[in-house]
Amino acid sequence: MSTEFKIDSSNRLLVYNRAVYAFMLLSALHSRISELTDNDFLMYYYTVIPIFLIIFDRFVFFRRIKKLESQDEFPYTFMRVRTYIYIFLLSAGGIIDIIPASLIVCIFLCIVYIIFQDILFCDRFDSFNSCLSISVSLLISGILIFFKYRSLVNGIWKFGLLAPLMVVIIVCDVLYLIYSRSVRSLNERYKELLFKNEDTIRENEKLIAFKDKVEKVNSEINYQRISLARANDDLAESNNESRSLIGVMKFFSSSFDIEKNAEVMVDNIMKLKNARAVGMYISDNIYMNGEPFIYVNAVDDATDRVLRSELMDIYNLVVETGSFDPLPICLNREFKYPLLSGAGICNAAAFPAYENEKIYGVMVVISGKYDFFINGYAFYETSVMDFTSALISDRLYLKTEEMAKKDGLTKIYNRIYFNQFYRELKEDVLKSGDRLTVAMMDIDHFKNVNDTYGHLAGDEVIKMVASIDSKYAAKHQGTAVRFGGEEFLLILRGVGIDEAHQILKEMHDEIKSTVVEFEDQKIQVNTSMGVASYKDTCDNIENLLDLADKAMYFSKTHGRGMIVIDGQYNEDEPAVK
Repeated sequence: MSTEFKIDSSNRLLVYNRAVYAFMLLSALHSRISELTDNDFLMYYYTVIPIFLIIFDRFVFFRRIKKLESQDEFPYTFMRVRTYIYIFLLSAGGIIDIIPASLIVCIFLCIVYIIFQDILFCDRFDSFNSCLSISVSLLISGILIFFKYRSLVNGIWKFGLLAPLMVVIIVCDVLYLIYSRSVRSLNERYKELLFKNEDTIRENEKLIAFKDKVEKVNSEINYQRISLARANDDLAESNNESRSLIGVMKFFSSSFDIEKNAEVMVDNIMKLKNARAVGMYISDNIYMNGEPFIYVNAVDDATDRVLRSELMDIYNLVVETGSFDPLPICLNREFKYPLLSGAGICNAAAFPAYENEKIYGVMVVISGKYDFFINGYAFYETSVMDFTSALISDRLYLKTEEMAKKDGLTKIYNRIYFNQFYRELKEDVLKSGDRLTVAMMDIDHFKNVNDTYGHLAGDEVIKMVASIDSKYAAKHQGTAVRFGGEEFLLILRGVGIDEAHQILKEMHDEIKSTVVEFEDQKIQVNTSMGVASYKDTCDNIENLLDLADKAMYFSKTHGRGMIVIDGQYNEDEPAVK
């Protein structure tokens, strides 16, 4: 019998014991009240003993049992001593006086109850020793109880008192044997069931272990499935990015408009990544641009304004760091720098655009989503690198094209390009109805400059005149052209003859007053100019250039250093100064 069962049973037995002891106490009181005995001491004795047994069980015996742990050994010796003491105390009343029959029955039942309680708790089923212990205990208690009855009978009849005692002993022994065999049988059955239960437990443990393995495998399969799904999503996103980059590169290869290329790149990122805003900043003088280039694509005007206003500051920050790696500005609402704080962003990063270890621009990507850059920055860096490659190719093409258009010495447009664009210009002017003025100029006595100072000095003079020609062309939205060796053109669209005359006078005076210093020599030159204007001096635009040339020739043959207007001179009149 397990200790847990004994501990659990002790609570119920404590209640039963109290009931048995109380019944014996009431039986003693009944014997005295019914005058079955007149011995007050005997009544007091069998009143005090049940109370003592109740107190001892409550505060000593059962308290000790309740303190046992499941692995503790049951106090067998203490239980056996308790049994003998209880039997002696219950039986000792027979020494005092003759016990009434009703009280004897109650005492014997209580003794039998205590003996079987001992057997129940101690469960040491040694049949011979246990039967002997029961017989001796009952015999001693019977002799003590019937001690006074010996005076009531004589002779051999005294032994008749032992007859009921022997009956009780035999009944108790038989009941014990039946109980012990039943317990043994149940114990064997319990062991058998216990072994089966242990086998079942082991099988359950194996099943649990197998279940854990299956769950682990399922978890790994689910994880792999999730990983595969994520990989498929990443692959699909990567394919989309690759296709979009290929499309952008195709556009780059077919376009030589760098600013348009930047817009296409920014718009592609906005569309593919669903960003809040993307902005591109390119510093000045990168692709023949005089001013910095800024382009922003944003989902709302507020974000557009904030990003546009801070693009230059971000570019300066990137240049200051000197790193070509992406620069996180804000990661999941954690700002690394005090920039873009008014854009309501969650993530922002700057991607340097660099060439030959020099940063020339920056692209900024803004998003309002968490973990926007969770897959890294590769796509954005690749976009910027592709743009840089296209920029280099476009710049090379533009430089080559510019070199074909411009004179190598003066850097203004040459006659070959003039012949191309002048034809288109005339067609456009005829369609629009604008005025068109052409001035042709020639450096006076240029051969003498070469003969006197050398051809290198002559080149410096040509560059000086070309730079002034280019200056006035830029100032008045015109075009400067080196038409021949020392001949130049200034073409002014939308300018009439009177306004052109004033421009040419300023230009003529500046050339005349400019001193070219070469090898400690100071050289001054003058120019002869002829000017003709479509709609003001001629009606046929095809004759415009020829009329300007004739006006200049008139200046060259009539004293040089003059501005001659087409139609305002003849062979008999002096030239216009």
